[in-house]
Amino acid sequence: MKFLHIALLFWAVGGTTLAGIAAPAGASPKPGKEYRRGLEAITRRNAEASLRFLASDEMGGRLAGSVEGRIAGQYIVSELEQMGYGQQITRQPFTGRKGEALRNILVKIPGRDTVRQVIVGAHYDHEGRRDGRVFPGADDNASGVTVLLELARAAAATRTQPEHTLILAFWDGEERGLQGSRHYVSRLGADTARIDCYINFDMVGRNTDEARPRLFRYFYTADRPELKAWYAESVQAGGLTELEADFRPCDRTIGGSDNMSFARAGIPIAWYHTDGHPDYNTPNDTPDRINYPKLLDIARSAWYLIWRMAYVE
Repeated sequence: MKFLHIALLFWAVGGTTLAGIAAPAGASPKPGKEYRRGLEAITRRNAEASLRFLASDEMGGRLAGSVEGRIAGQYIVSELEQMGYGQQITRQPFTGRKGEALRNILVKIPGRDTVRQVIVGAHYDHEGRRDGRVFPGADDNASGVTVLLELARAAAATRTQPEHTLILAFWDGEERGLQGSRHYVSRLGADTARIDCYINFDMVGRNTDEARPRLFRYFYTADRPELKAWYAESVQAGGLTELEADFRPCDRTIGGSDNMSFARAGIPIAWYHTDGHPDYNTPNDTPDRINYPKLLDIARSAWYLIWRMAYVE
């Protein structure tokens, strides 16, 4: 993730912090057994195993275009194949700005309505090595990839076809200018109108304030207030206890991560983000410093949003 986290203050239209808020009154659909099966598939055992592998010293910081970057991509594909997605996986190759061979990894889960789409994404590259030291990128962004893999497990566990097509996207080249997501959006053309929302995970594993370990930033497109309401419903539906949301309604140019590629195309976004910390882009961004209970509740909250947008007609 390339940004100065203080800039978040300028991107946000406004912000409010609420913890454990009740879902708004209304006729929201009650989560059924499909939602519950997905929720139960999100586990710390699998999440921690994925994160520790991706952020291990042996992975060398997953620099885009490197051998380790390709291994990270193959690990993601292997995990997805074990979940049963073999025939639904697409590798989208593209050339980086320095001529490197990069690839997005996409999983398409066709809906009954094949026109409308929900896209959920995270980038899997990081900074590689500098001066002989590995930058492991546990938070940035092994944490986001881990959440997305858990959401893939949740979708597989439902054993039901979504109403609207769901695409899980693992982006390459984010640290070099959002290259993977920009490449993907540039190929959409008029199809951007088919996308109901893009949900992003980038740096979702740390505490920005140790006195408030549940705190995270929840960015969402300001003219889509239902995205805030659905977050509130997710807390209630999942019985989530590890989250304190700092709501950041934003315009359609919010930057800092792959959500910007979609927002600039006029696509509504939601972005889970636990904010900056002293270990950002240093060799100290390691798996032992991850707040796993918060990371898992972010995955569970996002599963509700996905269920609400893709599985409920």
